[in-house]
Amino acid sequence: MKIAVGMFKHETNTFSPVPTRWQDFGPGGPLFGAEAYETFRRSGYSMAGLLEEAEATGAEIFVPIAARALPSAPVERDAFERVADALCTAARQCDAMMLDIHGAMVAEHYDDGEGELLSRLRAVAPGLPIALALDSHANITQRMIDNCTVMPGYRTYPHLDMVETGRLAGKLLRDTLDGKLKPATAMARVPLLPNMLRAVTSEQPMAQLIAAAAEAERNGMPCVTVFSGFPLSDTPDSVLSVVATSNGDLAEAEAVAKRIGDLAWSLREQFTATFEPLGDALTRAKAITGGPVILADLSDNCHSGGTQESMDVVEAALDKGLEGILAGPIVDREAVAQMVAAGVGETMTLSIGARTPIPALRTPLRPLRLTGRVRSISDGRFTVEGPVFTGMQVNLGRTVVFDTGPLVLVVSEDRVEALDPQQFRLFGLEPTRFRYLILKSKVQYRPAFMPLAKAAIDCNGAGVASLDLESFEWRKLRRPTFPLDRSNA
Repeated sequence: MKIAVGMFKHETNTFSPVPTRWQDFGPGGPLFGAEAYETFRRSGYSMAGLLEEAEATGAEIFVPIAARALPSAPVERDAFERVADALCTAARQCDAMMLDIHGAMVAEHYDDGEGELLSRLRAVAPGLPIALALDSHANITQRMIDNCTVMPGYRTYPHLDMVETGRLAGKLLRDTLDGKLKPATAMARVPLLPNMLRAVTSEQPMAQLIAAAAEAERNGMPCVTVFSGFPLSDTPDSVLSVVATSNGDLAEAEAVAKRIGDLAWSLREQFTATFEPLGDALTRAKAITGGPVILADLSDNCHSGGTQESMDVVEAALDKGLEGILAGPIVDREAVAQMVAAGVGETMTLSIGARTPIPALRTPLRPLRLTGRVRSISDGRFTVEGPVFTGMQVNLGRTVVFDTGPLVLVVSEDRVEALDPQQFRLFGLEPTRFRYLILKSKVQYRPAFMPLAKAAIDCNGAGVASLDLESFEWRKLRRPTFPLDRSNA
C-alpha cells in the first residue's frame, strides 16, 4: 500500500487586501518530499499526527506537497492550480490520501476551495480513501463531505489539539481500510455566524456544543465535530455546522448532527457580542494595578487576515496616558527601511502603519507619527515554542525595536500573530517587565501570554479582521443568516 500525506491550508478572509500567492505558501513557496516530511513530522500541526498514523500502517509513505499560508485574501488562481495539480498527481499514484487542510479556503475562481480540490482528487482517482484533518473554523460544504472519507476537526479553540486531530483522522481512515468502519457522514447547517470570541471551546456557549459532540461519541458515534466556521469569509456556506459520522447508518448521523445543530440555534443569542468603545476599554485597563495587562487588538489579527498595520489601539492608548507599553509587530516595510538606514541609537520622527489601502473598510486606517530611538535591528527569525502552532517557523523580515519612552514598538516587514513571548524576547524585550502588552490577536494568544498577565481586555480597534460583521458589505453569504438578519430568529 502507498499513502500520500499532504497539506494545503488557508483560512481566507475575503475582505483582506493581503495577497495569497504561490510564494506565500511557505518560505518562498510550498515544501516537497523529504523537506516537507522533516519540517512537519514532529511539528504541532495535524500533519504530524497524519504522518504518525500513516506510518503505523506499514505502508509506503510519501509527501507530495505541504503548502500553508497565513490567512489573507482569496488564493490566487496560479497558486491554487499548482498545489491542486501536485495533489492530483499524487492521487493517481497512491492507494489512500491524508490531508491537513483548513476548510475555509476561497480561491480567486472558486468560493469553495476545498470542495473543488476534493472533487478533482476523486475525479482522477475514483473511490480513493481520503482523510481530512480540519480546522474548527472550517466552512463545511456538502461537496467536501461527498468527496472525502472521514473529516474530523479541532475540538479546541485556542487550537491545542492539532496533532491529535491528525491522529484521529488517520485512525478513522485506518479503521476504514481495515473494514472496521463504513463511514456515513451527515451535516447540519446552522444559519449562524458566531462571534469568534464566543467560540472559545472552554467557555459558554461553545462548551455546550463540544460536550454534546463528546457525549455522542461516547454513545458510539465514531466522530462528531462542531465547526464554528470562519465568519470573515463571504461565501454562501460560511456558517456554523455540525458534522457527524456513523458506522454505516446515515440516518443516525443525520439525527445526531441535527440534534446538536438545533442546540446551537437555540443558543444563537449567546454567540453574539457587543463591542465596548475603545476608549472605555482603555479606561478599564488604566484602572488595573500591576501588570502586564494585555490589550488584545482583535480587529487587526493576521491569523484572521488582518494587515497588522492598524495603529488605532496604540494611538488610543497613548492618548489615554498609558505608559510602559510594549506593542507589535506592526508591519511597515517603509518605516523599517527608514529606521535601518538611520541605524541603531539614532533618534528620529516618522509615520508608522496604515500603508496598505483596504477597500473593505469604510474609514481608511491612519498612520501614527512618532518620535523615538532605534534600539535594535534584527532579521526577525524564530521558531514558535508555545503550545499553539508549536514548531512554526517565523520570518518577520527585518525587524526594528523603536522606543518612544512610554511605548516600545516592534516594527517588522512581515506578519505573525501573538503565539509566543519569544516574538519579543528575541529582541531582548521581556514582556513581564511592561505594564501593558498590545497584541494583535483574538484568542490564540491566551495559552502563551495569559500565564504572564494580570488581566486581558479586548480592544475593538479598526481593521479588516474586525468582528463587527455589520461593518462589512456582504455579497455572497446565503441570507438570512443570524445575527446579520434577525428576521430568521
